[in-house]
Amino acid sequence: MKYIVLALMWVGFGVLHSFLISLRFTNWVNRITSQYFAFYRLAYNVFSLVLLALIMFYTKTLDSVLVLKFLPPWTILQEVLLAACGVTMLWAFLSYDPLEFIGIRQVLDLRNRKEFAEHKAITKKGLLGAVRHPMYLATIVAMWSLNSTRADILVHVILTVYILVGIRLEERKLVKQFGSEYTAYQQEVPALVPFTKKAS
Repeated sequence: MKYIVLALMWVGFGVLHSFLISLRFTNWVNRITSQYFAFYRLAYNVFSLVLLALIMFYTKTLDSVLVLKFLPPWTILQEVLLAACGVTMLWAFLSYDPLEFIGIRQVLDLRNRKEFAEHKAITKKGLLGAVRHPMYLATIVAMWSLNSTRADILVHVILTVYILVGIRLEERKLVKQFGSEYTAYQQEVPALVPFTKKAS
């Protein structure tokens, strides 16, 4: 029963997370909040992080026995993978405008009475020239590189599926925003597996 509750919590988090950032919902919030929509991205990130921390804390209370554990010499591979994921996450984060990503840029522009121009252009340099979703790739690899309990494995399965579905939804949103520019990017750069000829 506890695993069913856990699964429902994580699936619910995924559905809510995607809904709150969907174009339909954000456009509606934009209409009713007008200029104060500048606070939405920051509020969304804070809310998501708090909710994520609470669910992760609950997950850790369910099990303590590891069923997936890296042992020497495989711990070397584990450490290399986790380090690579950390570097990838930081590199990907810095490939965007970090202040915009967090939601601070929007608030600063409102304070300075500037009109915020979201999604000015598609970034194709550096890491984003090798893979379209480096953060998702790093998240998947990092999850499956951790020592894990039964509860952790269940969460990893749910989040892996969520990321794969989320990529599809996010790509539809980006195609609507950028049109042919993004479809060309899809053809040039793979979604998750770097250095492959064609996007999946």
